[in-house]
Amino acid sequence: MKKESFMSNFAKVQLEQIWQKTLQLINESAHFDDAVFNAWYKEDSHLFDIEDDFATIVVPYKINKQIMMDSIDLIQQKLSDVLDMKVSCQILLKSEVDMLQPSSVIKRRNEILFEDKVKKEYTFDSFVVGKNNREAHAAALSVCYYPGKFNNPLFIFGNSGLGKTHLLHAIGNYVKANKADEKVLYIYSEDFVTLLIEAMKNKTVEDVKEMICSVDYLLIDDIQRLKQSTSQEIFFNMYNKLISDNKQIVITSDIHPTELKGIENRLISRFSSGLSVSVGSPEFETAKAILQKKMEGRSDEIMIDDEVLDYLATRFASDVRKLEGTLNELFFKAILYNPERIDITFAKEIFKENPIVVKQEDELTPKRIKNAVCEYYGLTRTQIESKSRTKNIANARHIAIYLCRTHLEMPFAKIGFEFGNRDHSTIMSSYEKMMKLLKEKETFQQAVMQIESNLGIK
Repeated sequence: MKKESFMSNFAKVQLEQIWQKTLQLINESAHFDDAVFNAWYKEDSHLFDIEDDFATIVVPYKINKQIMMDSIDLIQQKLSDVLDMKVSCQILLKSEVDMLQPSSVIKRRNEILFEDKVKKEYTFDSFVVGKNNREAHAAALSVCYYPGKFNNPLFIFGNSGLGKTHLLHAIGNYVKANKADEKVLYIYSEDFVTLLIEAMKNKTVEDVKEMICSVDYLLIDDIQRLKQSTSQEIFFNMYNKLISDNKQIVITSDIHPTELKGIENRLISRFSSGLSVSVGSPEFETAKAILQKKMEGRSDEIMIDDEVLDYLATRFASDVRKLEGTLNELFFKAILYNPERIDITFAKEIFKENPIVVKQEDELTPKRIKNAVCEYYGLTRTQIESKSRTKNIANARHIAIYLCRTHLEMPFAKIGFEFGNRDHSTIMSSYEKMMKLLKEKETFQQAVMQIESNLGIK
């Protein structure tokens, strides 16, 4: 068994593509019947690594390994054909790979998560300031000028799509442009949890803590996702270290720190000890300025009437991403249909099926669905998000999960985060159970129809 480093020359997606082509050639060789191929090759094997001329294939069980070892020559031949080079193969169990993971691979994984993810296009110059975000913009600038002194941590909160992430990246870009000797780390909270879980699994927590505590600016996006308890414990210790060293921390969330659920009180207390500023929906003037900013450099593509900008700013001002997206859609349709200019008639025709006014509070969200289900059953959100298996609570939870999946098309994993950080398989099971109940019992059909009616869905 080869025990050198598993540092791959291929990205994960490349390995997957190579293995799928290899499996296709193995299947076409007619060496196995379909049942054997599907059971022991297609379903449970994957190409873990290719290092120089040596490939590692991973399977879950000893019987898979034995069956594949009996055909190792065929596997090596077909893999060599795909790579256009002669390679040797080893078949390992997943447990064997875990035991052989060297520090170099762990280090590389950490380095990937620490790679620069600050987006160059999100700067203070490209951020449109208005009444809705003036305080947040000023606070973001202040931490660039006076890091770790007055507003630490800086906590920026507000609904999705209003510019919180833009401000985080703007801080990162300012530091990179003006303070070359200082380190900045932008990280999404779910990536942060992944980083810490991997570190705990590989016993490298101290290394990760040292790397994070070495930065001068820690920018964490969507802190409300930091619901894993062990991760919070580690973060608490790093947070205290960074603050004591006068390192600047900037955090974003969709709600005020005091309203965070699933976050330890001691963390909420520390978040509240700095400066909390909100970002609201842009008023008409700011929304129009955002559109004008977005149009910079595009005026040669096609002319657009000022009345159209007024129309878009009035209809879509509640969400900056939606606002920018509608302008992109309008330009795309203009290229497609080639009008002489984009006038109000053309714009109204393009968006005639959109709601007249898009209000954040009127949009269908997991929170609205949970509230509607709770109102129908006389429960609280805490109850349906809890681990309780009481029949009436469990049934309400099943319906809420079903509605999130059906009407928001949310991934099971994301629904799990909304319902007490449950595993995606648990959410999938809950959804399937409700699908079955809806076919069998009229009471559930009526409940769902009434809740959908209350939500304005049907």
